[in-house]
Amino acid sequence: MIFGLIAALGWGLADFLGALASRRLGSLPAVIVGQALSAVVITVVLIGSGNGLTTLAGLWWLVVINGVVAMVAYAMHYRALELGPVSVVSPIGAAYAVVGVLLAIVVLGERPSTLALVGMGCTVVGTVLVSTDLRALRAGLRERPPGLRWAIGSAIGFGVAGFTLGTISRDSGVWQVAMFASRWAMIVAFVPLVAARRRGFSVLRKAAAVGIALALATGAADILGVASFSAGATAGYLSIVLAASAVFPLVAVALSHYALGERLVPNQYLGVAAVVGGLLLLGLGA
Repeated sequence: MIFGLIAALGWGLADFLGALASRRLGSLPAVIVGQALSAVVITVVLIGSGNGLTTLAGLWWLVVINGVVAMVAYAMHYRALELGPVSVVSPIGAAYAVVGVLLAIVVLGERPSTLALVGMGCTVVGTVLVSTDLRALRAGLRERPPGLRWAIGSAIGFGVAGFTLGTISRDSGVWQVAMFASRWAMIVAFVPLVAARRRGFSVLRKAAAVGIALALATGAADILGVASFSAGATAGYLSIVLAASAVFPLVAVALSHYALGERLVPNQYLGVAAVVGGLLLLGLGA
C-alpha cells in the first residue's frame, strides 16, 4: 500500500504540473517533453541496477500492448488537462483503479479480503467526493465539463496500462526492467502521432523556459509514480497497489485549490474522511 501512496503523490504532482505545462505548450508537446525525460532517467536506472532484459522472455507481447495503450492514455489525459479543470479531470482519471482492480481479480485471480475491498470502495468514493463541489452540481451544472470525453477515455486506458505494467513487473520479477520496457514501448508508439502532428512542435522554439521546465517537472513527477507503482506490483497484490494509487487526485486538487485560492466545500471534507478511512481499511485488509 505504501508503494501505491508514493505513486499517488507522484501522479498527483504530475497532473497539476501537466495541466500547467499543457496550457502553455499544448498537450502533445508537453507530454512528449516530459516522457522523453522519463525515458532517459529510466534507462539510467536500469543500467545502474545491473539487470538485463532476459527476464522479459515471453512477455514482449504484453510490453507492446502496454506501450500502445499507455501512449493513447497519456495523449488523451494531457489533452483533457489542457481543456478542463484539474479538479474535474484528475478525479475521473482515478477511475483507472476500478478498471485495473477488476482486471486483476478476473484475469490474475487475485482475491483481496472483504475488508480490503470495502477499503477500495471507500477510497474511490472519497476521492470523487473530495474532488467535486456537489453544490455546484445541484445548482444546475448541465454542460459537460471541457475535456470530459478525453478524461473518461484516458481513465480506461490507464486502467489497462496499469494492469499490464503491473503484470509485467510481477512476472519479470524486476521492476526496473518492466519500467524501462514499458516506457520505451510507449515512446516508440508515440512516433507516428508525433510525425503526423510535427507542426505543433514549433511551439517549443517559441516557448518560454517556464513552459518547458513545467513539462520536465511533470515528467520527473511521473517517474516517481511509475517507479513506485512498478516496485509495488512486484512486491505484493497488484489490486492493492492500484487502489492505493487512486488517491492521486487529492494531491492534484489540493494544489489547484491552493493555487487558485479556493476553499473546500462540506462534501469535500467528507471525502477526505472517506479516503483516510478507506486507506486504513485497505492497510488492515492487505
